[in-house]
Amino acid sequence: MYLGLDIGTTSICAVVLDETGRIVFTTTRENKFHGHSSNGERTQDPDAIASLCEEIYIETVKKHSIRSIGISGQMHGILYVDKNGKAKTPLYSWQDERGNQPYEKSTYAEALSEKTGYRMATGFGCTSVFYDCVNGRISDEYADVCTIGDYVALQLTRESVPLLHDTMAASLGLYDLKSGTWDYDAMHLAGLQDRLFPKTTKEIRPVGYTKDSIPVYTAIGDNQASVYGAEQSPDTVIVNIGTGSQVSIIANEYSNPAEGCEYRPYFHGRYLAIGCALCGGYSYKLLKDFFNTVSKEEITYDRMNQWAEEAYGSSLPVTSTLFRGTRANPNLRASITNLSESNFKAQAVTLSTLRGISDELKQFYNLLIPATGVRKTLVGSGNAVRMNPVLKRIIQEDFGMDLKIPLHTEEAAFGAALAAAEAFEKKNLKHFIRYTT
Repeated sequence: MYLGLDIGTTSICAVVLDETGRIVFTTTRENKFHGHSSNGERTQDPDAIASLCEEIYIETVKKHSIRSIGISGQMHGILYVDKNGKAKTPLYSWQDERGNQPYEKSTYAEALSEKTGYRMATGFGCTSVFYDCVNGRISDEYADVCTIGDYVALQLTRESVPLLHDTMAASLGLYDLKSGTWDYDAMHLAGLQDRLFPKTTKEIRPVGYTKDSIPVYTAIGDNQASVYGAEQSPDTVIVNIGTGSQVSIIANEYSNPAEGCEYRPYFHGRYLAIGCALCGGYSYKLLKDFFNTVSKEEITYDRMNQWAEEAYGSSLPVTSTLFRGTRANPNLRASITNLSESNFKAQAVTLSTLRGISDELKQFYNLLIPATGVRKTLVGSGNAVRMNPVLKRIIQEDFGMDLKIPLHTEEAAFGAALAAAEAFEKKNLKHFIRYTT
């Protein structure tokens, strides 16, 4: 059997696959170890997260004969570890806002982009390192940077030096996708210490072994893991909506990305062409929170979904869900327009918000088509798609295709387990993937 762990921003999920790919065990725990500060830091406690993952591991091996462990995790964020592989800082997550602070007539992220030629954003690991470097926050005790997935792999195996899969390394920025290596020249232009950046690999390979001699494989990005755990064919466009959201297309070759889009490493020498929205399901949560500030009774997602259904076919406002801006322009903000006396209602605004979430992804897809071509299969993943039939309907209408949804519910954990199982068994196991429709 094969264990997959997914370390998300708000939850940690584990699945165990049997030899046919069916899930025989699953658990989800709240990732509640969040911190904030006045300078825009968005942090999490890496040791608390690692301890929770260890608890899940112990629980799992007591019940199942595990052959391999795969890990996926939130991308972009970093922590610093010492020479023994122990955390010396919090995890600075992908939501970290320090890169948007003023610096050299612009911001830290914009200055780093100007110095290196890479499109950098706040929350990218190298932007966080740049901020720390400029502000004298790099300690001699810091031996390496790594992602939270890499850190959990170190703690499970008691290894001391992280090994980053290129799906994780590239998410930090200043990484040459074609060569699969850090761009040290770019780092030097920004004054970054290249000693902080560990070795990388294109292959999924063991980082080490647990105390029970089970191999733990290199952590992979949650975006790539979600896609890998959802697609059976390269001729697929994958829509994933969680806290953030992405539209992803598998590409055989690298191409200069359209404005606002990017290419990421995938597996087997291929790439993911993606458009990434900073607010996906989070937009719907914000709307729910707003309703609950003005309502005497609790407004639930089920209630909102019912409102959205009731508003179908009526005149709607137009909602942009850019509450956190975009990677290309973090200063953009959300808006509601086309309001009238007939549609200034909770039902219409709710449906309009769902349309805004889908519309942002469809716009990304249109930008990607010239380089990747039109796809024939549409797959949806993430809880926001799975649990919201109205959103599913909207996506099908926007993309003009029937939406397939994987039978398994946790695509990233499933994808991590699948990728590690394939590496362990040395064969293709994509037949593990099944769909509900």
